[in-house]
Amino acid sequence: MRDAVDVLAQIDPADLGDVALADEVLELRRQMDRQDAVFASLAWVGHTRGVGNVDGAASTASWLRHRAGMREGDAKTALECGEVGDLLAETGRAWRAGEISTGAMRTIAAARVVGHDDKLAAVEPELLELARRDDLRSLRQATKHFRNLALADGSEPGDRDGLFVAKTYGDRTTLSGEFTDLAAETITTTLRAYIDPPSDDGRTTAQRTAAALVQICEVALSHIGDVGKVATQVSLVVDWATLTGDAIGRMDGEFTGPIHPQDVQQALCDSSISRIVTGPDSAPLEVGRAHRAPPPSMRRALVARDEGCRFPGCNRPPGWCQAHHVVPWTDGGPTDLDNLVLLCSHHHRVVHRRGWTITFDGDGLRVLRPDGSEMT
Repeated sequence: MRDAVDVLAQIDPADLGDVALADEVLELRRQMDRQDAVFASLAWVGHTRGVGNVDGAASTASWLRHRAGMREGDAKTALECGEVGDLLAETGRAWRAGEISTGAMRTIAAARVVGHDDKLAAVEPELLELARRDDLRSLRQATKHFRNLALADGSEPGDRDGLFVAKTYGDRTTLSGEFTDLAAETITTTLRAYIDPPSDDGRTTAQRTAAALVQICEVALSHIGDVGKVATQVSLVVDWATLTGDAIGRMDGEFTGPIHPQDVQQALCDSSISRIVTGPDSAPLEVGRAHRAPPPSMRRALVARDEGCRFPGCNRPPGWCQAHHVVPWTDGGPTDLDNLVLLCSHHHRVVHRRGWTITFDGDGLRVLRPDGSEMT
């Protein structure tokens, strides 16, 4: 392995063309994922044997931090993945074979809920299939949905909630927090409503988000003492069977994905409900060319169908996306679901660049690069 790394270290990126460089990066990442898998497996076995005890370490993670120079959080994640790879034998084998990425394995490991290992093993084939397809967005949705269902046995969705305000050594203030699904959806929706769009002022997304939070607090302070309380305005997509209690199905926020069942029930206590009527094939009905911009009902239908940016490999949520006419409206393209897809602002600009082509049949989206190759 050292010899192979020595050879790779001698590669001068300047000697590689763009295609060769891209291929080298992707292949190297795949082999690094395989090494991650082997490392996690060995580390987990070492943990069960207490290998850190020889150095008097308080834990295996702290031993790896000290002896391997790892961040303790990364060490804990590796141990968790090694344990889940042992529990889900086929998933562990696929990781070691390079069939799934380290990111996919970490997502699956994060789905684990104490006391529900048998249920996690039962859904392993579905999760592994998503991981093998590199569909990390759907995998995150599926694992979060699994955790919500596993926790719906009476546990409170917000038992780990908290917001922490601290001072750094440089006298700067930092915020960190953890929130329930519904609270996260409310916070994200509000931030998105106040954040300034990208401009030429040089501010990063983090800086614009920080400014939005300050503005929100200023607005809130100006209304302290007002009579009444403004209802929270967030968008949730809930299957009818779930809404009526006949079955557990889709319960998604526009920005944050699956919502804990108890949070959904809480939201329904004081909310307005809009319906999306679908045809026999479950596709929402079209609205034709009467509007260039999709009306709110069509926007909700797009969110319900696409669940976020449809560009291959993108995982931005629907709240960050715009409706794109596959056949331009100015060229006669209708404003109906068979001609609309959700794209984030970045990929919306990409598909409008010269040479890029996309086709959509109402279900599958194909994206062709300027050289004619297809994005996968």
